Amino acid sequence: MNYLSIDFKIECIIKEIRTCQLHCCLQPCKENNWKMNNGKKTMHSHERLWRIHDGLYDLSGYIDKHPGGRQWLEITKGTDCTEAFESHHLGKKAEKILPKFFVKVASAPRGVDYTFLKDGFYNSLKTEVKCVLKTLPIKKIEAQSKIIMDAIACTTLLLVAAAAYGSSYSIATVSGVLLAFTANAGHNFFHKKDNWRMYYIHLSLLSVRDWRIYHCLSHHVYTNTLQDLELTSFEPFFDFTPDPKKNWIQRFLSWVYYPFIHATMCHAEFFSRCYHEILSMSELLIALVIPPLLFVANGGYIISAILMWTWIICVASLFQNITDIVATHRSVDFVQGDAPRRDRDWGLAQIDTTKDNQRLIGNHFFALIMFGDHTLHHLFPTVDHGVLKYLYPVFLRTCEKFNVKWETQSSFRLATAEFRALARNEPNRNPPHHATLHGNATMQDYSEISHLQKT
Repeated sequence: MNYLSIDFKIECIIKEIRTCQLHCCLQPCKENNWKMNNGKKTMHSHERLWRIHDGLYDLSGYIDKHPGGRQWLEITKGTDCTEAFESHHLGKKAEKILPKFFVKVASAPRGVDYTFLKDGFYNSLKTEVKCVLKTLPIKKIEAQSKIIMDAIACTTLLLVAAAAYGSSYSIATVSGVLLAFTANAGHNFFHKKDNWRMYYIHLSLLSVRDWRIYHCLSHHVYTNTLQDLELTSFEPFFDFTPDPKKNWIQRFLSWVYYPFIHATMCHAEFFSRCYHEILSMSELLIALVIPPLLFVANGGYIISAILMWTWIICVASLFQNITDIVATHRSVDFVQGDAPRRDRDWGLAQIDTTKDNQRLIGNHFFALIMFGDHTLHHLFPTVDHGVLKYLYPVFLRTCEKFNVKWETQSSFRLATAEFRALARNEPNRNPPHHATLHGNATMQDYSEISHLQKT
């Protein structure tokens, strides 16, 4: 089947998803114990080894040979990286070479109870996805993502210069929004093997290394649990868990200071790295690209350049954190404290904790700049965002096979998700799978999309 034929059929499926509400159950996570050490988890008795499932491996001699780049192994050393290993390696190559580095069987059970059964949901879906990826022009699609990425970044810098030249804070505001989109699009690239485009995120004062820890290796693998640093890092200012002990400030006053906290997040992270002396030279040099551009464009007024730079970063920081209109982890079936489902399949957990916008799925541009097709991205984080829409047929077919129902939501419900999560203090006692496994009549019949599965 040629690329154009596939593309047409995918578009038909996406249109169908946008017009009919499809439901899918999601899965929770169980609280487990691990300590944080500079933003990463460590196993108390095996800090020099890598744990994958129940095996301990010494990958020290492989760090420089790792196809994804040495940083991935450096920041996972001494950790249980089972979920990251499974979700970041779609092929069999990693599994084949792993036994060469085996040291011994772990003496203690894993602190996380996710499963990756061969005939379970995630591995079944992964097998189907590998077959689909072989039929797609991956390089061509990835090239389109790179063009979009570079175009947004260049437009951002041009608007920065225009704002300074015309002393226009209106143009500066637009450049701040585009800077947020630049950083968001950079997210597509720092999930992959090392590449220079991932460093675009440094323009917004954020750090690739930090976000690989906080986002890729914490949020992505332990979504909506206490191990998810994106869920817990703003406590006590923001508490998104359904905790009955939340006070009225956390539940409602947080709505007022919400934009101010998010508008200063990029600055806070940057100065924190400066204070702790962990700011790398590449982070500093790229972060300082914009100030000289402002200084030159405004005719050499340094104070004006600094003030406008501060404004641009604040706008970018705010917009980076209010993209829930496209995807969310708040208006979902599970957050730590809610009842978990019994099937501990990791893929189901990702579905349980992620929601997509019904009208914006399958859009390459929105997938890049605002985290669209987010459920599939969580399931396959290293797959280019532009490729994700081609995975919907096998995703829906696998959901039907396992009696899992996937839900998309409206823009309004997604946009208000964070505020509803902040206000919520009553845990959900019904596991996400409860209605699905028992055939609750309120769930939508999959016969509406059965013809789509055949494509």
